[in-house]
Amino acid sequence: MALIRITLTLYGSLAKFAGGKYIAQKTVELEEGATIQELMDFFNIPYDQKSYLFINNILSDMPGLSASLDEALSDNARVGIFSLQHMYPYQYRDGLPMSEALTKILAERDDGVMHNTY
Repeated sequence: MALIRITLTLYGSLAKFAGGKYIAQKTVELEEGATIQELMDFFNIPYDQKSYLFINNILSDMPGLSASLDEALSDNARVGIFSLQHMYPYQYRDGLPMSEALTKILAERDDGVMHNTY
């Protein structure tokens, strides 16, 4: 099977899973069709410690959700995962594009507490 290259950046306390203290970036090769779950498993990152997760600058997951775990990654994908101790990235304060899976999960919620823009 072919291999794909994934660049993972971990922020905050998650950086320790890739050898960093506050931020860490690693490029790895995984089998074609690898998912976010497989990437997190490769680095032994506990799912319950994931906060905001971006795939190629698209918000794909949020704290307490699992919208992205089954998302297949493509070659040269860039994945960023923030720790629970870090707030929403400031540069996205006015809204940002979201993945289809995350958009669907948020649309199904009826509590009205999640907003992408204000």
